[in-house]
Amino acid sequence: MNSTSGKWGRRRWIVLGIVILFFLCAKSLGLTPAGLIPPDETRWERAGAFFKAALSPAMDYQDENVPEDAPPIWLKGLYGLLLTLKFAFGGMSLAIPLALIMGFFGSSSWWPEPRGRILDLFLRGAFFGFRFLMSLLRSIHELIWALLILSAFGLSPLAGMVALALPFSGTLGKVFSELIDEESRDASTALKAIGHRPLQTFFVAMLPAALPNLITYSFYRFECALRSSAVLGFVGIETIGLYIELSHEEFYYNEVWTYFYLLLALIVLVDFWGAGLRVRLNSFKGGCEA
Repeated sequence: MNSTSGKWGRRRWIVLGIVILFFLCAKSLGLTPAGLIPPDETRWERAGAFFKAALSPAMDYQDENVPEDAPPIWLKGLYGLLLTLKFAFGGMSLAIPLALIMGFFGSSSWWPEPRGRILDLFLRGAFFGFRFLMSLLRSIHELIWALLILSAFGLSPLAGMVALALPFSGTLGKVFSELIDEESRDASTALKAIGHRPLQTFFVAMLPAALPNLITYSFYRFECALRSSAVLGFVGIETIGLYIELSHEEFYYNEVWTYFYLLLALIVLVDFWGAGLRVRLNSFKGGCEA
């Protein structure tokens, strides 16, 4: 009884601390209830027009100055989706090999036992070095990477793919190393007992066992890369996000919602594809374990 009441007491203090921290942050930022209400009535009108446009997405351009030979808006949107897919796929194609390398050195499951002092220092140094590198890469958002890379190398497709690859490789590498380390070591222990070396057991037993989870998580990150690729359009890279930004600047809200719905359809399609892939991988893994 005392332990239960003690847990509830600690939870109340934690909740109270979070509430106090929220109000302190709100005060330091100058947030007030009145500040949440736009003083300008035109903002309410624009917000209403924006959400009203969701019910009637554009079937044609709202800009009257569009050339007659311009492609239909839906075809332009599909082209934007294709560019978005290309950037997402290109970024992930760069990120996954980097993540596998960093995940390997960020894992301790392949370390030999016993090992000498010099080898131990080297392995630990590589372990913490790659862990720090993965933390650094994923701590900076892809939009910031895009701004840094674009300012250094100019507006190019490669810059957009690298801007996606850097933070995604850090996140993938961290998760890869953890998924590998969390795998059961029974098979690798049995292989070591009959004379196999740690590296051999890693590539023969542990990595294949973790592979379905690695593929599943990689596909989830690909879905995230699609959204991030669209967001890159807001810094000038030609994806569907650029079309959304240009239409929004001109208050062509019906066009904005057309592009939104096309992007939503793509993400839903990829999500269903990923769900089917996860089911097949889980059934394959279950069959192997049986």
